[in-house]
Amino acid sequence: MKKNISNFEKNLLTNYICLFSSIFTFIIIAVLVSKNITNNLDYFVLLSFRNPVNKYLPIGPSWLLDFFKDATSLGGLTIVALISVITVGILIITHRRFVLRVFLISVILGGVSDLILKEIFSRQRPSVIPHLVQVNTFGFPSGHATMSVVIYFSIVLIVIYSGVNKKLKTYLLWTAVFLVLIIGISRIYLGVHYPTDILAGWSLGMFWISIEWILIKTKSKLNFEF
Repeated sequence: MKKNISNFEKNLLTNYICLFSSIFTFIIIAVLVSKNITNNLDYFVLLSFRNPVNKYLPIGPSWLLDFFKDATSLGGLTIVALISVITVGILIITHRRFVLRVFLISVILGGVSDLILKEIFSRQRPSVIPHLVQVNTFGFPSGHATMSVVIYFSIVLIVIYSGVNKKLKTYLLWTAVFLVLIIGISRIYLGVHYPTDILAGWSLGMFWISIEWILIKTKSKLNFEF
C-alpha cells in the first residue's frame, strides 16, 4: 500500500533541497571566481551602473545614490547588531529558548563563516570603478548579502512559527526578499562588490537559514530539547 507523504515530510524535503542547493551554488560560484571565469560578467555589470564618460558618477538621479547609501546600511554591522539584540530580547521575554539558541547560532556562525571565507579567498574589492563608500575587508563573499539573508529571513521564520495568517506570512516573506535584493544591489551600485560576491553571500546566508529552518521545523514536530 502506498504511503502518503505528510506535510511535515514535504516541508522537510524542501528545506534539505534549499540547504544542498545553497551549498552547491556557493561551490560553483567559488570555483568560477577562483579561475577568473566570471571577470568579464562582473566588470560588465559594475560598469553598467556608472556613467560611461565619468566612472565616478553612478547612473540615475542624485537621490538614487542617497537611497542606496541608506539601503546598504540595512545589511551593515550596526543595523544587524541592533536587530539581533532586539530579536534576542523579544525571544527572551516570550520564553522561546529553543528559537533563541537557533537564532544565535545562525547569526554568529553566519558572520564568522563569512569572515573566514573572506580570508580564505582573499578576493580584492572591485578596482575597475571608484568606491562610493569606504570598505576595508576582502570582498568574497559579501558580508552584507550574507547577513541580510540571515537576519531578515530569520525574523520571517520566527514570526511564521508564532502562528500568523497566510497573508501576513506572504507579506513578510516578500518584504524580506525585497530588503535582501535592495541591499545586494546597493553593494554593486556603490562599487564595493562584484555581482558574484553578492550571489555567494546570498548562498551562504541561505545555507544557515536552511539549517535554522530545519531545526525549528523538526523541533515543532518532534518536540525535542536543545
